[in-house]
Amino acid sequence: MFTTKSEVNVYFKLVGDDFSIDEVTRLLDLTPTEFYKLGEIREPSKRPSTFTAWMIGTGYQPSFDVNDQLKQIIKTLNGKELILDQLYQTYENLQAKFVIVIVIEDGQAPALVIDTDTIQFAHRIRAEFDIDLYANPYEEDDFFDET
Repeated sequence: MFTTKSEVNVYFKLVGDDFSIDEVTRLLDLTPTEFYKLGEIREPSKRPSTFTAWMIGTGYQPSFDVNDQLKQIIKTLNGKELILDQLYQTYENLQAKFVIVIVIEDGQAPALVIDTDTIQFAHRIRAEFDIDLYANPYEEDDFFDET
């Protein structure tokens, strides 16, 4: 059986020109794992942010299936659809994204199938999917045993 060193980080992100981090946190009744405001200096670029962002995520976790992390975030957001609608009405430039970051080690990519329930939930909350892949080099001979 394979062991994985590959990791997945999934987070839900609200981005916009400028909005109240405190109001989003209070209305969603969730503590963000990260946030920053328009104009704030961000590491490592040392450049000011061109938007405000509020995020809740899983952090990097070993994974064979991206759905394991996606479901964690969806479970957290489930039932908050009307609150998100209210936020979209209050902040007209607010956008929602599910960001999936996959770090592939030793050629072992986790499964990346987004099921119908997830697609329907993302549609209900007007969220896009943003997928970042980082494939670290590996030796094919180390991955496939030729004996």
